[in-house]
Amino acid sequence: MTYGEWNRNCPEAVSRVDWQRAHTELVRLARTRARLESEEGRWLLSALRTGAHVELGYGSFAEYVERLFGYDARWTKEKLRVAEALEHLPELGRALSVGELSWSAVRELTRVATPETEAEWLEAARGRKSRELERQVS
Repeated sequence: MTYGEWNRNCPEAVSRVDWQRAHTELVRLARTRARLESEEGRWLLSALRTGAHVELGYGSFAEYVERLFGYDARWTKEKLRVAEALEHLPELGRALSVGELSWSAVRELTRVATPETEAEWLEAARGRKSRELERQVS
């Protein structure tokens, strides 16, 4: 069933209460996802640095993460890059962990932000979409 079919066949879906509840829950989920992305990055770095994949008999860290999360090697590398950058960019890390910024936005900012420019980039990111940040960063 497509979205349009679902919407036509479910008139209660357009009631005021339902859309407000749906929005509230999606905002909650977005914040939770950002917090989990932050936590995941920290634990991925820890697992890499402590050799968890070796201890568990995996041939590589990428294989280990692929088995756990389904991420390919390129995505794992990107997750680690962002997590490492956030070790030196505490305000961006905080913004991600509290859901102020999405992981996509933080990923873009970690390409250009330095400890000296972090506050400026954080300010520039407020209220912008990830795609806007992508253009601004490039």
